[in-house]
Amino acid sequence: MQRDRSAPVTVLHVDDEPELCDLVASFLEREHEWLSVETAPDAESALERIRAGGIDCVVSDYDMPGLDGLDFLRDVRAEHPDLPFILYTGKGSEEIASEAISAGVDDYLQKETHTEQYTVLANQIRNVVERQRAQSAAAAADRSYHNLVDTSPVPILLFDREAVIVYANDAAVEFLDADERKVLDEVRMPDLVDDIHREQALERFETLFETNESVPEVEFRIRTLEDRIKRAVVATAPGTYRGQPVAQVVAKRVEVVEDA
Repeated sequence: MQRDRSAPVTVLHVDDEPELCDLVASFLEREHEWLSVETAPDAESALERIRAGGIDCVVSDYDMPGLDGLDFLRDVRAEHPDLPFILYTGKGSEEIASEAISAGVDDYLQKETHTEQYTVLANQIRNVVERQRAQSAAAAADRSYHNLVDTSPVPILLFDREAVIVYANDAAVEFLDADERKVLDEVRMPDLVDDIHREQALERFETLFETNESVPEVEFRIRTLEDRIKRAVVATAPGTYRGQPVAQVVAKRVEVVEDA
């Protein structure tokens, strides 16, 4: 899905130099209609503004009275772990940059005297906000998917490109005779298909990922974790889970044919 690169972004610029704040805000808002800039003179007032909501990105100086930029970043991360944060400082060093990365900064920019830096800053703001919004959208999609399938009475499994289980609903956990969902972590699809159907299952798997299209339903003998054989009609379709392509497998008309 293509993201709207003109979607409004509200930035909180935190710096104890009001003239610089006004200059940055003026340039960013004049050159980029999608940007709205608010300012705060110190970390304490900035935290209050962030708590009020509506801030999409923080741009902060390092050397400020009270909390410096790194301590401010740590406080922001404690309350808002996903809020995009750019350290924009005139006192740059490898040590400060390294500490900022460890504290969870999204980007880092050294202050310069030329106006081209504001174009760089605007691009950084756009990139970190788009990344955060994409991650939030993916997380929301995952939640919607879980709400839909977690309690389905039909076994549903998701496999990644390496044929490893990345998700199983409650019915699938029971179907595969697993004690709990995490037992299925890292279990591979070929290990669950009986010998007589394994090659066919792998061919279908490859076809699905190559064509990104569903493959016809087929009846397979499935070998569970308790080494029982269950016969099921398997429907397989392409999908996306946590931003990655997956094969979604639904098992229907399940029948136990051999006990361990």
